Amino acid sequence: MARDTTAQLAVWNEYLWSVGDQGDPYALILRAPDDPYPLYEEVRARGPLHRSALGTWVTADHKLSSKVLRDRRFGVRQLSGEKAIESIEFDNSMLGVDPPDHGRLRKLAIPAINPGQMESWRPRIETYTEELVEKFLAAGGRANFMTAFAQQLPNYVISELLGIPDRHRPAAFRLTRRMARMIESEPTPQLVEDVTGSVAELYLMFEDIIALRRADPGDDLVTQLLPALDEGRLSKAELVALCAFLTLGGVETTVNLIGNATLLMLEHPDQFEMFKGDPGLAPAVIQETLRFETPTQQYRRIVQEDLELAGQVLPADSQVAICAGAANRDPEVYPDPGRFDITRPPGRELLSFSLGIHFCLGAALARLEGEVALAAVARRLPNLRRIGPIRRRKSYVIRGMLQFPVAA
Repeated sequence: MARDTTAQLAVWNEYLWSVGDQGDPYALILRAPDDPYPLYEEVRARGPLHRSALGTWVTADHKLSSKVLRDRRFGVRQLSGEKAIESIEFDNSMLGVDPPDHGRLRKLAIPAINPGQMESWRPRIETYTEELVEKFLAAGGRANFMTAFAQQLPNYVISELLGIPDRHRPAAFRLTRRMARMIESEPTPQLVEDVTGSVAELYLMFEDIIALRRADPGDDLVTQLLPALDEGRLSKAELVALCAFLTLGGVETTVNLIGNATLLMLEHPDQFEMFKGDPGLAPAVIQETLRFETPTQQYRRIVQEDLELAGQVLPADSQVAICAGAANRDPEVYPDPGRFDITRPPGRELLSFSLGIHFCLGAALARLEGEVALAAVARRLPNLRRIGPIRRRKSYVIRGMLQFPVAA
């Protein structure tokens, strides 16, 4: 890694800890504590929008967050084209582009993963889920729930969706886990270098898969997008980047949704008993998990022009941090927000999959996988219990676990 980047990272990390030591709640959130929710309340107490000592504008307000996510005056790229030193982006993917390219790429991908088509995946997801449960029980019913179950289902589904051949699946799984570290707190030069390398490896793998699908078409997303590639509506670099992005984005949220929902069931035995009595409550379990312990805790947007927001003047290129984990617990929107309740009546829209033009393409699929997985836990693993301490991800963006030891 270049020496100047290493120096930048060191300066950034030192500055982050210095500002946090002075009591800035957003700087403390970026340290990725195990329990960020008290810090979110400190952010909320400072008003709908306030400027952190780090220079970032921060909001925990549901109404204001919804407005920013829908407002085209906020984008995902700086006007200068520079990247934040603590971030890694997929070049040419929807993750890092604004209109008009974002709309073009999204329009091409939507037919393959629209909510209407996702329901047709239910039988395959149910079959594979049953296989995972059987494997877990056959191994003695004791395991790290994250590696034995929560990670396996989304990786299987995204591999099927993208048409990843069996021989490539172990590498795709390994690279996805490496890439997921890009959202870890306090990036080091070694971490950035490893993540950059894993992205490059995944790109090469998908170039091979595109060639394979051209020779042997299937019913997968890559095959469906080949005509757009041949007609010039999509470049090869964009197709590769889209596949790489979906490999990570289509897995990471769902892994943590399944893990978080299962942990919440075990931590709230009365709710779990209710759920075991009626596995049809799975959609309600997933909905309340998305609100109470959303896997994606934060979004960032860049101001594209000078504007006024919540009584503050924000210059172009300012960063706005949207604390979705806090907005989903806004007491103005969700009564008694700190209570986990699967019987909670449907309320205002959640921010768990973003809103506006960057609303998560795979939201319906993630919900479906979560519902199938949790219904299987309720039916097949009624005596599931935690048998050791959990270890959480060290990330301010992703709320999830690395270790979740359970026994059936």
